Amino acid sequence: MQRLLPTLLAALAALVAPGLGAPRAAAGSGEKLQVVTTIPDLADIVRRVGGDEVEVKAIARGFENLHTVRLRPSHMVMVSRAKLFVQVGLALEHGWVPGLLESARNSRIMADGPLNVAEDWPYLIEVPLTLDRSTGVDIHPLGNPHVNLDPRFGAFAAQRIRDRLKELRPEAAAAIDANCAAYEKEIEQRGQRWKRVAALVKGRKVVQYHKEFSYLCLANGLEMVGALEPQPGVPPTPRHLAQLAKQMRAEGVQVVVHGPWTPGRIAEDAAARGGARAVELPVMAQRDNGETWLDFMDRLHDGLLAAWDLELPPEEEDSSR
Repeated sequence: MQRLLPTLLAALAALVAPGLGAPRAAAGSGEKLQVVTTIPDLADIVRRVGGDEVEVKAIARGFENLHTVRLRPSHMVMVSRAKLFVQVGLALEHGWVPGLLESARNSRIMADGPLNVAEDWPYLIEVPLTLDRSTGVDIHPLGNPHVNLDPRFGAFAAQRIRDRLKELRPEAAAAIDANCAAYEKEIEQRGQRWKRVAALVKGRKVVQYHKEFSYLCLANGLEMVGALEPQPGVPPTPRHLAQLAKQMRAEGVQVVVHGPWTPGRIAEDAAARGGARAVELPVMAQRDNGETWLDFMDRLHDGLLAAWDLELPPEEEDSSR
């Protein structure tokens, strides 16, 4: 599918009318700012910060591998009409966003560029010292880009989005500032429960399929023993899995975490060989049921509790929701 992407985008470009990318209404006209985001998490945060000023659509539905999202004709039309395109960045969406933006022919977005929310992410991890392509292409060339699984992401993204929205809608700056401040306060409140979960799972050992849970693991004090992929984007090999299984048994690893897009059977077999169990965790909010980033983070932390059959004390559970 990925090899056919340029051909597909070229064919779909014919569906986009020549004037669709042109600027529409002037600021202050009452028309909502059309925003497109790569993932539902960002769409939710844009809505929280932009409020009545924005109308937002997300491309990913919530279960995909974000390095290779399948595009549809409606995505190109959506982007051609947008005033702002928001992505995580750090090469997370590099396999499909550049071609999409080029084929959508949106002069405003091509001129201003997308908002790369994580461009200045101060907590970047797993940055490769060198890019060794001898065993395959590392799809994390700039470091780990799965920052939306970090509890600190919500406030960081909200501030970046706030600043760009104020540039586009300066007359609404006060409302945008207020929305952002209220959202950050809610994140802080909901985050108290996440900290209690972290206190329960801290020190436990885990193996990942793809290194998309690293920020979540670090935030919760989990020790990452390894990954089923020898390097990000490179499929597991029998030799690597055999070595990892031996290491898992030696170190007492009980859980292998994987996303909904990864081959569950491989994760289950690898976990069984290492004396552990496979646990599927979400990698982003769910678009079609309207899940928010905060709800997604609650679900992630609930998944961690379930992975080790843990529960928060009832009084703590009630006080944080």
